[in-house]
Amino acid sequence: MGIRTGSQYLDGIRDGREVWCDGERIKDVTKDPRFAGGASTMAELCDLQNRPDMIETMTYESPTTGDRVGLSFIQPKSTDDLVRRRKMFKTWSDYTCGMFGRSPDFMNVMLSSYGAACDAFDSEQSKFGKNVAAYYEYARENDIVTTHALVSPQVDRSRAPDAQIKDIAARIVSDNDTGFVINGVRMLATLAAIADDIVVMPAPSYPLTDAEEAKTHAFGFVIPVSTPGLKLIARPSVVHQNAGSPMDYPLSNHFDDSDCMILFDNVLVPWERTFIYRDVEVYNSAQKNTHTHTHTSHQFATKDLAKAEFMRDLAVTVARSTNVDQFLHIQNQLAELIHVVEWVESCIRTSEIDCFQGPGGTVVPRRESLQTVKFMFPPQFRRACEIIQTIGAGGLFMVPSFKMLDSDLSPDIEKYFQAANIDSHERIRLFRLACDAALTSFSGRQQLYERYFAGDPVRSSASYANSFEKEPSIARITSLLDRWEAELGEQD
Repeated sequence: MGIRTGSQYLDGIRDGREVWCDGERIKDVTKDPRFAGGASTMAELCDLQNRPDMIETMTYESPTTGDRVGLSFIQPKSTDDLVRRRKMFKTWSDYTCGMFGRSPDFMNVMLSSYGAACDAFDSEQSKFGKNVAAYYEYARENDIVTTHALVSPQVDRSRAPDAQIKDIAARIVSDNDTGFVINGVRMLATLAAIADDIVVMPAPSYPLTDAEEAKTHAFGFVIPVSTPGLKLIARPSVVHQNAGSPMDYPLSNHFDDSDCMILFDNVLVPWERTFIYRDVEVYNSAQKNTHTHTHTSHQFATKDLAKAEFMRDLAVTVARSTNVDQFLHIQNQLAELIHVVEWVESCIRTSEIDCFQGPGGTVVPRRESLQTVKFMFPPQFRRACEIIQTIGAGGLFMVPSFKMLDSDLSPDIEKYFQAANIDSHERIRLFRLACDAALTSFSGRQQLYERYFAGDPVRSSASYANSFEKEPSIARITSLLDRWEAELGEQD
């Protein structure tokens, strides 16, 4: 089959899935205003990869069927493959201003890394590697949109999942010849309401203990979102349904990819879609042994680059509109945003140049370069929002609805809402965009997403520091001091 069109994607998610939001069950996520914007954006991304002028950038020839399949599924064998893959990431991220965080390429990369290292899912206890490889190929050949749920719910963060209150965190309750049954909840599944399948896998920041009860939480699998017993409880949408015009909140309207708590109500997981079953050792080592986090970091660092460029360009445009870019402190703030773009891109390119050999004949980007983006970009994005707030100042509040341009007051609107370098029409739509990027609930959700979507930053930073090879650093400083002390002795 290969790549799908936007209409094929939309038809695919009209499947009777059980999605709840604001106290009601959603009849059709492609039409409900709380989800339709994200679904439409997803369809546009599908259509983008079908454009004749984009086919080489967005796709490659399937190694098994010869069909054109999404380039984000490629298992890179060289630096050139990493660069090619990154250009595909960048095309989608530019289209969405870096604000559609869970575009399908993120999960496609995860699945490709699982597939390349499918042996990591085999152990003396179980052999599920063939399932992983088969699902990767299925997703690639059918252009499946997936999301994931990795984390147990926030009940008692001081305890491991197996030591918390029973029957809350998702766990295995039984099995049979067909598969195993899971009950409980997992979070936080971004895009789940409009995805085809959901991948439920370990969170690297939360390893399981060796307690017997932990085995009931040691699972990994993928199932359709429409699976019986699977319930999606979505957070309230950031879409402003009572806005005067869609142009009042353009980012909210297009790029809310939703977030869901996943409730498994005695859901049957087929054995053929099982990746891990009651195997704590594989569960705890899967992410590391597949280099999944490093590959997905390559995708989200590229997304961060697109977002940094968008925030830089938005700040420059707002500053120019009212001539505040003539002030020294504003110039310094714009320089901050320019620098962020440069170091993010530098880290990405370094990761590609310094890639290393990985499983299955693949190459893996340099982890350290991408970790730098992971840890440093979230505060820089919050700073970008602050800079746009500073540049726009009160003008971000005192900007009317775009619909006022067509009201009886339009002559007054045209006169009193102009700026030094743009007319009222341009100023209103520009400042509405800036407000949505830096001030609204959409912006707040983006800031929280950047802070936590790649895992707990405190745990991740501590793990990174602990894994850093410190002995060469200590030896270097000791050698330097020894040399200087020896020189002192020679002078005596």
